[in-house]
Amino acid sequence: MKPLLLTFAHETGCSVVIDDDGRVAYAFLRGPDDAIIGDVWLFNRIAPETPIDWADPTQAPFLNPPELARPFAGKLPGAKDLSVQWTLDGPLLLADVHVRGQLLARLTPGSTPGWNVLALAAGPCAQPFPEPEQEEESGAGDGA
Repeated sequence: MKPLLLTFAHETGCSVVIDDDGRVAYAFLRGPDDAIIGDVWLFNRIAPETPIDWADPTQAPFLNPPELARPFAGKLPGAKDLSVQWTLDGPLLLADVHVRGQLLARLTPGSTPGWNVLALAAGPCAQPFPEPEQEEESGAGDGA
């Protein structure tokens, strides 16, 4: 696979750059000054070697190891399969990366790393989305 570099711009001047080097794919949130203000691992294209030496910059960009993330299920995406949905949540800008219309990852300013649905545990490449809070049963309407 040829390396892939895609840019999705937002009216605020921020952008998401998806960089897939043929080994691993990442998304980088860039501010209006082009500085990286958030990042998240998207998926591995190859199996990671273990152990990963996180201190060795020559291994960057780092593959996410199997103890921290599930592999991508199905056919790995190409340029046509990737999109970014932008949302302003009050003053907070959210950038959601989608594959074939399905949420894969989220970036916000300061998210280093951001969230990925494939993440099993927080690590240097991605963190899992928080579990939705369970609504407590109120007991209303139970006839008691």
